[in-house]
Amino acid sequence: MTNLSKDKEKDQDIKIGKKYSMRSKVLKEERPYWVYLPNSYDESNKKLRYPVLYLLDGDAHFQSTSGVVQFMSSGINGNCQTPEMIVVAIPNTNRTRDLSPTHTKIGYSGKEEAFLESSGGGDTFLEFIRDELFPQIDSKFHTLPSRILVGHSFGGLLAIHALLDESEMFQAYVAIDPSLWWDNQILSHHAENKIRTIRKLRKTLYISSANAPKIPNFNPTKMRKAIRKFVKTLDAARSVNFRLGFQYFDSEDHASVPLLGLYHSLLYIFDGFKQVGVESLPAMKTRFSRWSKRLGGAVLPTEGYVNGMGYAMLYGMKDVKKAIAFFEYNISNFPKSANAYDSLGEAYVVKGDKAQAIKNYKKSLKLDPNNQNAARLIRELNEKK
Repeated sequence: MTNLSKDKEKDQDIKIGKKYSMRSKVLKEERPYWVYLPNSYDESNKKLRYPVLYLLDGDAHFQSTSGVVQFMSSGINGNCQTPEMIVVAIPNTNRTRDLSPTHTKIGYSGKEEAFLESSGGGDTFLEFIRDELFPQIDSKFHTLPSRILVGHSFGGLLAIHALLDESEMFQAYVAIDPSLWWDNQILSHHAENKIRTIRKLRKTLYISSANAPKIPNFNPTKMRKAIRKFVKTLDAARSVNFRLGFQYFDSEDHASVPLLGLYHSLLYIFDGFKQVGVESLPAMKTRFSRWSKRLGGAVLPTEGYVNGMGYAMLYGMKDVKKAIAFFEYNISNFPKSANAYDSLGEAYVVKGDKAQAIKNYKKSLKLDPNNQNAARLIRELNEKK
């Protein structure tokens, strides 16, 4: 195979994200992090900024989490359940050390375990995230101040610890089948003493639990009881400010629950984001303005979602004027989109305005020389003049 052939093959790769690395002074080691960027991410378009989902156990869950986020937010088939987000996955170097909030040698079995010797580094790990990783991500990417922390098992344990002791770090915390049995259920006892403080937090916590884990000598009752005890403790903290969601997945186990736990947690965090049915452009702008205030910066609807609404107006409602308004709004947000100009050109064809149709098809073709649809319609419209 020639080098040229290898280059062509490489160019056809489907890339989910990119691996980065940084030297941590806090942890005194090199730390990798992996990043997924939304479909609409454009380095030159500073208008587009995104909430950031920070993922613990990143090496295990990066691909599935990025897929769930992409499915729920990108506007494919008109599906827009959450805002588009950046995913920052943090792979492990010493999982036991980094994801445990306290030091103990007593494991799940109630006996001392050798691998727990390094436990108790959770606070230092959170310091790394807060003081080193946050600034790194915010300087490299177009971020909003809205952050979500997602963790499973030990990661869920650390997510809850972060809520209790580092609540300013994230706006939402997701704990998927968390190991709340840890250290004689120490976080439940800690939460009991902080109920009044938690009630005042403008935060969201979503906890999921699963059925029997497929692990030898593992008693699922202990895991579930610890989680339910914690949820019952925090029930007293529910308020206008503090939102607590809990869901039990009877058909899932500890190993399989992360996918559904993540999906339902994002539905809960962004409850009310999804619009059911056709909406007007003013209503869409008002809805996204409201979410922008909640997330700390401008949040825009995806290109695909706005495009779908434009076509709903064009062919469903037979309202060309409103369809053109949607397509023009899309172009204002995504000025480099050949598809947005193509759609506007189509609306002008329906309106009977050949000059404007040709103008927009030419812009689309300039942005995407391979747009055969635009090239064909330009020829046909010129022939009809």
